[in-house]
Amino acid sequence: MKGINAIGENIMRVRKKNGLTQAQFGEIIGKSQSTVYSYENGSVIPSFEVLTIISHFFGVSVSYLMGIEWNPLSGKALRELYDIYVDEAKEDE
Repeated sequence: MKGINAIGENIMRVRKKNGLTQAQFGEIIGKSQSTVYSYENGSVIPSFEVLTIISHFFGVSVSYLMGIEWNPLSGKALRELYDIYVDEAKEDE
């Protein structure tokens, strides 16, 4: 995301995708509706602890919430990377 408020926009995106109001979501993460609003409009940046709670609840990574992960690797790509890693580790032995 190229916007200045990538974290807030991504929090809002996953919250809405899951059909939650700001108040409902706030209850889940132990924050008030006004705090959730502040996260989403960018006036408050959530702590790493809060980002971790949100990421676990929605099943997304913290880096996704932060706007630095856009194209998660497919299972095939992950397997290829793993195979490369294993091959290189064997060469280092």
